[in-house]
Amino acid sequence: MITRLDRLGRSMLHLITLGADLRERGIGLAEGRAMFGMLSVLAEFQRELIVANTRDGLAAARARGRKGGRPSKLSQDQIELAQHLYDAGDHTVAQIAGMLKVPRTTVYGHLDQRARNGTTRRIPEVPETAAIARTSRSCPTCGHEPTTRAEASHQRADLAVIWLHPDPQCSESLICRSHCRHCEPDQPAFDIACAVCGDGPILAGALAESAAAEGLSEPVQRWLIAAGWATTPTLRRPDHK
Repeated sequence: MITRLDRLGRSMLHLITLGADLRERGIGLAEGRAMFGMLSVLAEFQRELIVANTRDGLAAARARGRKGGRPSKLSQDQIELAQHLYDAGDHTVAQIAGMLKVPRTTVYGHLDQRARNGTTRRIPEVPETAAIARTSRSCPTCGHEPTTRAEASHQRADLAVIWLHPDPQCSESLICRSHCRHCEPDQPAFDIACAVCGDGPILAGALAESAAAEGLSEPVQRWLIAAGWATTPTLRRPDHK
């Protein structure tokens, strides 16, 4: 059932053509040809007003520094607080996320944004079986070596997080990696959180998009079960079964 003309056609010309087609098929218009024409003009005019107002609103938002999209879960003060706590070296990302009551992926997405906006990062493809010459403090993915004790403390906490990536060679397999802040994957990311402690691996790339839209995929669930996780009735780490 069509209750509004702007839902029936895309433009006045489309509505007039549709009206002529209905008349040729012997279908009468309850409101008459003249009323149908006037309403089609008003419907198109209303649609053009909505489009113009939307564009004006987006332009005004851009002028105020807004880029559109979903609003951030963190205010600018919270983002600066998270960065300060992280840089101070006294709190891990998981602890900062708990303080701000947001997922770890939200905190990861806002940390060091100024550096991210100025550079394009590339994560090297490292074979799972390859031996990387590094010290115990260096990142196994990019090889970054921390230069201060605070950075080393952060890097140990960051490398303790497991990131699951799609295997480019096999759609049913996953690749496990650890990342420091310098090679951490960009958004999207999806946080698999234990129902007891809130800790767990993070999905990256297509795995994250699939989990956000449809829930955990079969390969991800198989990985969790193989790692000792309980998946029903809630997600729980092996030490919280």
